[in-house]
Amino acid sequence: MLKALKEVYDYRELLINLTIKDLKVRYKNSILGFFWSLIQPLLMMLVFTFVFSYVFKAGIKNYAVFFIIGFLPWNFFATVLSLSTTSIVINGGLIKKVYFPREIIPISLALANMVNLLLSLLVLFVILFFYGYNFYIFLPVLVLAIILHLLLTLGLSLALAGLNVYFRDIEQFIGILLTVWFYGTPIIYDFSMVPAKMKTAIEYANPMASITLLYRGALYYLHWPSLKLIAYATITSLIVFWVGYWIFRRLSPEFAKEV
Repeated sequence: MLKALKEVYDYRELLINLTIKDLKVRYKNSILGFFWSLIQPLLMMLVFTFVFSYVFKAGIKNYAVFFIIGFLPWNFFATVLSLSTTSIVINGGLIKKVYFPREIIPISLALANMVNLLLSLLVLFVILFFYGYNFYIFLPVLVLAIILHLLLTLGLSLALAGLNVYFRDIEQFIGILLTVWFYGTPIIYDFSMVPAKMKTAIEYANPMASITLLYRGALYYLHWPSLKLIAYATITSLIVFWVGYWIFRRLSPEFAKEV
């Protein structure tokens, strides 16, 4: 693992260039640029705020803020997984021509979208300021959440990107999986609303649940997370990253033949 990570570091210039290229291509000839990445979260926020504030009346204070804090991390997670799954196949021509650590391709996609997430969080900070949320003291928790979130996303992205080279059905299945996963994560509803019998299943079977709770704790509930939550989120993210990277490295030697 350390040897593989060192090789990625040796090719850091390529990684940076691919990340910048992805950002440039995404916003090329775009008037709104980065703000396009905020349109979907804002529209989703308006829809779910209407549904849960005026139709079902869930009783969640400042539901718009509650929702957007959970949805921005999810949007990053879902976007990276969707793009990374097909990234190796789409870049097959490049892979056949020159050698470089293949994991740089999905990693660059994750980093480019992480830039979007960080910019979105800056906009969110302004919103929280106007709502009177004194979240500043909890920024260390937010930093931890972002790091663990990135590790979890990278691990799953690498695994899916590698497996999709051999099993193309995965790219068809990922959309369905993410839809189910979205509703199984406490984004549109508060975790306290989940029946006690199901809480344990969601908390331990869904690693994005603990990540979402870390974001919400730091920015919405404004409290320090329990050591149990931190330990579980940390251990899960590290394991998923290690396993995903291992799967990708085991499969990568044959990518040039398969794509």
